[in-house]
Amino acid sequence: MFSEKELLKRLSCGDERAFGLLFSSYYERLYYFSLHYLNNNEASKDVVQDLFSVVWEKKEKLENIENLSAWLYSIAKNLCLKKMDHLKVVRKHSDYLKYRELCVNQNSLNELDTSPMIFDEISGIIQATLKSLPSHSRRIFELSRFENKKNKEIAVELDVSLKTVEAHISKCLKIFREALKGYLSLLVFFWLQ
Repeated sequence: MFSEKELLKRLSCGDERAFGLLFSSYYERLYYFSLHYLNNNEASKDVVQDLFSVVWEKKEKLENIENLSAWLYSIAKNLCLKKMDHLKVVRKHSDYLKYRELCVNQNSLNELDTSPMIFDEISGIIQATLKSLPSHSRRIFELSRFENKKNKEIAVELDVSLKTVEAHISKCLKIFREALKGYLSLLVFFWLQ
């Protein structure tokens, strides 16, 4: 696994493996982020595909990005807003209630702060909260959220029951939700699913 700086450096050189890692790390999060606001599977998939096209097209400039998550979510936000404008025109004529819902979601998304400063704040809170967790809980949570292992895999690796893994993850999520309650609208798409 590459650090964010190394990943960006490799991407800027056109490394397709690095692009694949970025895609697999962020696709699902960005899809659910888009789906939350667009409420449309196909439109959400389009947004994420467009986003990764932008990433590849601008790969030479990626090395200068300070906060990858903030940059990706900002692009997703802008692409969603653009898609909403298109969908509003279509829905205004076909389904007024969906049109109104889209307007409300667009207003909400306009207000969402995806600045690097917010992502740095979130990262600091996550690191502090991780350090405060009991070591066994922290290890289970890291395997689940940072190494993307399934609960069953974690149970086998740590030689504990599946229920134990689920209980630790549930307890950790509760702690993180409390620590990050001011940022939950953004974190729903980040990794607290």
